[in-house]
Amino acid sequence: MRGSKVGLADLKRLKKDLQEERERAALAPPRAAPAKAEAAPEDDLAAFRRTLKSVTPLKPSQSARVAHKPPAQPAPALRRANALGETPARADAGVSDGGEITHLLSEGGTAFVRGDAAPDTARNLRRGQWRAGAELDLHGLRVEQARHALLSFLDECLEHGIRCVRVVHGKGYGSQGLEPVLKDKARTWLVQKAEVMAFSEAPEREGGAGALLVLLRQSEGARK
Repeated sequence: MRGSKVGLADLKRLKKDLQEERERAALAPPRAAPAKAEAAPEDDLAAFRRTLKSVTPLKPSQSARVAHKPPAQPAPALRRANALGETPARADAGVSDGGEITHLLSEGGTAFVRGDAAPDTARNLRRGQWRAGAELDLHGLRVEQARHALLSFLDECLEHGIRCVRVVHGKGYGSQGLEPVLKDKARTWLVQKAEVMAFSEAPEREGGAGALLVLLRQSEGARK
């Protein structure tokens, strides 16, 4: 009997402990559900290929490269005219593309010396007595573009007191068979420019038959 009473008391105590544990569990905040395992990262190459399937390639005309060039700065004469509210005259105004100048040239048509300059000016020019302070390359320009570029270039050099310049002439676009028409045109334009004292075909090391060395008249301000 004694053993049976002890066993019954133990059962009652165990039942009470289980009940208290259930009550504590009911009052405790609910536990967060365990996070699901992250999916394994997808293969990068496979994902890239799948993405490319929805891409539409550009046509060749749409993918043409666009070159962004800084705006050209106006020449001093143009800036001065704009400041004064005047309409500037083109640098090549009054200069023609034609005209017979063969009788004005010397040394087989490769040189020119104005009447008020020393007869050996062209020879000294070719020998390097005056060092070229600026250079203009006319390659790739049409005749009208080259004329304006050359005369504007000379005006710019005169503004800055540059005495000797080098002009490289190439093939003129728009000519029959792309013949090098600028060679004769450049000589014609230079003869008509009063500030040009002389010009001569450049020595081989400076362009030879493809370039001209041009001597400009020194302004009164530069002489002082």
